[in-house]
Amino acid sequence: MTPESIPQQDSLIDLQLILQKLRQYWYLFFLSVPLALLIAFAVTRYTTPLYDVSTTVLIKQPTDPSNASINLLYGEELFTNEKNLNNEAILLKSNDLVKETIEHLDFGVSYFAEGNIKFSEIYGESPIRVLLDSSSSNIPYGKLIRIEIVDDDSFRLPADGTTLLPDKTDKTYPFGRLVDVNGFRFVVQLLNPDQITAKDLFFQINDTQSLINHYRGSLTISPIPETSILEISAVGDNTKKAIAFLNQHVQTYISQSLEEKNRTALNTINFIDEQLQQISDSLSLVEGRLESFKRANTGLTMSEEGAQTNTQVQDLEREKAALLLNAKYFDYLKNYIAAGDITRSVIAPSSFGVTDPVLNQLIQQLVEVQLQLTGLTAQQTQNPLVKTEIEAAKTRIRELLAGIAENLDNLKRVNQIAVSDINARIGRIMGALHQLPAAERQLINLNRMHELSEGLYVFLMQKRAEAGITTAATTPDARLVNAAAVKSMITPKPRQNYLIALFLGLLLPAGFIFLKDLLNNKVTSTEDIARLTTLPLLGIIGHNKEEQAGLIDQSPKSALAEAFRTVRSNLRFMIQATPGQGKIFVVTSSISGEGKTFSARNLAYIFAISGERTLLVNADMRKPNNNTDFGVSSVIGLSNYLAGHTSLNEVLHHTLQENLHILPSGDIPPNPSELLLSRRMDDMIKELKTRYDYIILDTPPVGILSDGLELMQLADANIFMVRQGYTFKSFLSNTQQQYEAGKIRNTAILFNDVDFKKLNYGYGYGYGYGYGYYAEDEQAKPWWRIF
Repeated sequence: MTPESIPQQDSLIDLQLILQKLRQYWYLFFLSVPLALLIAFAVTRYTTPLYDVSTTVLIKQPTDPSNASINLLYGEELFTNEKNLNNEAILLKSNDLVKETIEHLDFGVSYFAEGNIKFSEIYGESPIRVLLDSSSSNIPYGKLIRIEIVDDDSFRLPADGTTLLPDKTDKTYPFGRLVDVNGFRFVVQLLNPDQITAKDLFFQINDTQSLINHYRGSLTISPIPETSILEISAVGDNTKKAIAFLNQHVQTYISQSLEEKNRTALNTINFIDEQLQQISDSLSLVEGRLESFKRANTGLTMSEEGAQTNTQVQDLEREKAALLLNAKYFDYLKNYIAAGDITRSVIAPSSFGVTDPVLNQLIQQLVEVQLQLTGLTAQQTQNPLVKTEIEAAKTRIRELLAGIAENLDNLKRVNQIAVSDINARIGRIMGALHQLPAAERQLINLNRMHELSEGLYVFLMQKRAEAGITTAATTPDARLVNAAAVKSMITPKPRQNYLIALFLGLLLPAGFIFLKDLLNNKVTSTEDIARLTTLPLLGIIGHNKEEQAGLIDQSPKSALAEAFRTVRSNLRFMIQATPGQGKIFVVTSSISGEGKTFSARNLAYIFAISGERTLLVNADMRKPNNNTDFGVSSVIGLSNYLAGHTSLNEVLHHTLQENLHILPSGDIPPNPSELLLSRRMDDMIKELKTRYDYIILDTPPVGILSDGLELMQLADANIFMVRQGYTFKSFLSNTQQQYEAGKIRNTAILFNDVDFKKLNYGYGYGYGYGYGYYAEDEQAKPWWRIF
């Protein structure tokens, strides 16, 4: 393995390793998943259900040619050929329409029954009815008020904080009598005693504006693509109440549409009646004068010239009648727009023969902007963009009103000029009749006046008849397609809740495990070793019980003994290419506590029992070891020899184990580093290599002191200790850097104090099997210990 190959391993995803890590914390999943499912059950069971209730409405389009006259009367030509479904959707959510709907429903008081966990509204099923005195001075809007039904004749208001009683004494009242509690006056009626399922009921007084805001917020209006149908949906926790609201809301919308069309017809009829009243008076007067003149001039007939003149004058009078009617319409329209509100109830200009394209275009634009403003205002939002659009619409309306007023003034002037021209022509014709007898001239003049009044009268009567027929045939612009019904349940969604719970029950512990692993700065697995260094793995020493933490001589068939046998074999393989005298093994670590001394002592023992002459050198003179387990009690050792105070033979001690000698560290010297680097140390090593097959040096930690690094240069093989869950990853990275820099050589890692359940599948199976096979003397765990 090369250093360049280390980063490549980081990118590999070992599925077996992931499963192994998750399996180590199986108990977290065992607790997390049932707990998450239990929470999902509670949420599903006790969450108040929300339902989506919907209905559909057909918005009729004014495209039928048979309705042309009706459309003209109602001014439909002022708008586009198709109704704007978006505008209708906004109108359906308008504050005024929702308010009118609520006023038709009995939503002012809500009734509830108390369950084990929550309150449930009993709309349409309440055995009582509360009638509110609107003159009450203290209405507790939104407060749940408890009523205890005593019997069929009376009820009790308990003084437990759920009512407005000023004292702490319960009070009993008869049904049907006025109750006054601190200015709150109401009457409780018992509707059906058979419907009483619980003695305790609750009622709540609802504020009208709060109801409007609630139902406007719950409404959703959606056009169905490629149709003129709107789907109206409402979200609520009581399906009966939501269905009642939607059905009434659609009915209110249809009724308003019909009322608006009837209002247009009524405006038209009223305008015509006003004109007819004036024309009727004039016509009666002219007819009376004409009748009187004919009685006074019996036998008077018109000459041929007089008859021709009379025909010409009658034609001009008919033109004049139309112009005069236009003038009256201009006055009507100017007065109408003075209020600043142009809606569909305005009488269309074409209804009276006014075909000016500019006027029609201006009125059309004004109606569209007015409807747009109505829709924007109905949203009742504080959105700055909507407010900007509202102000822009108001500005545009003022501009259009000014333009229409100016256009009407121009049309009136043009109309007056035309009337004056006709009057002049009539005057010239009448002036040419001076040669006719005076009586005949007077007859022609009376006929002219009669023709004018009669023409206007006939025209207006025709329009009034059309308006009457249209009113009788009026139908609303909308029709209910499907009555309101429950579409779906929005919340809770049991399947979704349980799936989310299962997902979170697995995700949270898994996330905790991987986060814990990510934040862990200590070596826990062979994968960590492989990622951080290219040094070979010499072996793995399993976690040992406290009573087995010393020498392995008491349990030669134990898992610990087998582990050191494996290390012995690997060391022999590691140094087989370096023939010569005795071999030197240096055992070191990053810091104290990683099992350096423990491993050196047992490694020396395992070599000795194989018949090899073995010497254990305690080279950590700063921290002398107790060698009583070897049967050695002398304190004279390495420091004494290196200082020249004794001979080599005096510091070499026999142990209880055959072929195993020990060189203790001796007294703590003031200069251990200098002693280890002395020539006497080199000479001693050379001498020892001639006496022993294997020399094992227990050295100071290289992460703290430099002594160990110097001794590692003398070794045939260096054993670097790494303890699971104890050695910092940074120390292992530093060792890799020293290896790459050539400061250490022939080095292998001994992984110590390992819990095999925390290793990957390969190591866990291999080492676990081997240990179980050789540890014949170990007592088997009871079956319950697997948990």
